[in-house]
Amino acid sequence: MGQRPESNSQRYTRQVTDEFLTERSKVGQMTPELLLIFADGTPEILRRVAAGLAKVSPGDPDLPIIHAVYHQLAQSSSTRSGGAGPGKGRKPVYSLPLEEVPERLLNCIGNSRHGDRLRRDLTYALREILGAARRSGMPEELTRDALSAYLSELETRDISAKTLERKLKDVRSLGELFALEASIQILIERELQGANLAGKHEPSKRHAAFRAAPLSPLDYARLAHVASKEAFSTSGNRQTVQKLFITAAALALLSFIPERVSDILGAVVGKDVTRDARGWSSEYFSRKSNVDRTFEHLPDQLTPFLDDLILLGAEPGARGCDLARLYKHRVSLGSPLFAKINLVDPYSGGRIFELTKERSGHGPHAARNAMTDYLAEIGAAPEDVLDLLGHKNIATSRKHYAVRADAHQRKRTLLVVDHLREALSDDGVFRLPTGQLIDLNRISREIERTNGIIRTP
Repeated sequence: MGQRPESNSQRYTRQVTDEFLTERSKVGQMTPELLLIFADGTPEILRRVAAGLAKVSPGDPDLPIIHAVYHQLAQSSSTRSGGAGPGKGRKPVYSLPLEEVPERLLNCIGNSRHGDRLRRDLTYALREILGAARRSGMPEELTRDALSAYLSELETRDISAKTLERKLKDVRSLGELFALEASIQILIERELQGANLAGKHEPSKRHAAFRAAPLSPLDYARLAHVASKEAFSTSGNRQTVQKLFITAAALALLSFIPERVSDILGAVVGKDVTRDARGWSSEYFSRKSNVDRTFEHLPDQLTPFLDDLILLGAEPGARGCDLARLYKHRVSLGSPLFAKINLVDPYSGGRIFELTKERSGHGPHAARNAMTDYLAEIGAAPEDVLDLLGHKNIATSRKHYAVRADAHQRKRTLLVVDHLREALSDDGVFRLPTGQLIDLNRISREIERTNGIIRTP
């Protein structure tokens, strides 16, 4: 059969790609500014260049930058239409938009004595209360009627008792901050007590699911290697390839240092995580506990996975020169380590949750349980859990450590007992865990000799 004739679209793509390669040979280093000049404000040109270059040079180090500039240009030139609903596959939005919240209410929270994290939580709780008031046709103020509407909505949502308790604690803090009437605060306290009682009797679904199908840190490492191999072998589009690299790096990171998702997604290249000749290192404070999460040298096993987040399938170049160039580009952008295809916006926590659960059967937070179980299994102390997982209080580490520590201690004790039994059943000679040699035959002979001496008249 003869070769299919080239279509007009394919011919245009080839012409644009050839023109790009001609211009590319005239410059030493490709930059986003040069790409914008070449595209002349037309994202379609960069899309065709990326498609053509992927065929003639699949590992070209310019591809990540071309795709990033294309998506930025396409996003800025397109007009987004807003709809009334949350969108297909998205959860309903209950909160009022931040810009529509009265500034005096926001200032009251911002000027409070609370920490940054609690201020964020209180702001979101306020937005949900005002959203409930709007949907009920009430004034958008923090009043008894608005709180009643919000509490009624909470009863209809599919949330756990512990989540309800957390939300009610935020509402209580808002009541104290805004000095609401005593009757309103009593109402909130009663609702909170009911949620607290229900939460104590409600087992954690996540913990139960993990105990039913537990994983080890090594399992996460194996899953990371599988995802990485798929990324290099797939022939899918650019977003599919990048998704696989993101998945592999997230699983690899969770297998060695299971950070919280907010810390993983908040890491910025060149600021929170850096790459040098030794490998990768991190220096930042946890966004939840404000604990120092500095690692002067991340494990070498993580280096190829984190490098792939910079290369995204491109070749590292001779002595890593192209990796260094792409790394500098990400640093100049202030780019998140786990970035979307435009290299500017971070991946969402919900998406990371989906990708991790798709591979492991659990959300990313389960990796912290896996690491705690592993530390308990090898006989580490709760202080080791505190240091590796970044808990703020040792009580938290002891609580999670105790889940499996007793079981592992019993297992080790049974192994020692079995070893002693095997030694007794053999030749009567064995060593204690301290290293002391015990010869039961010699002891038996000494006992017999002693008895013989005693019996001798």
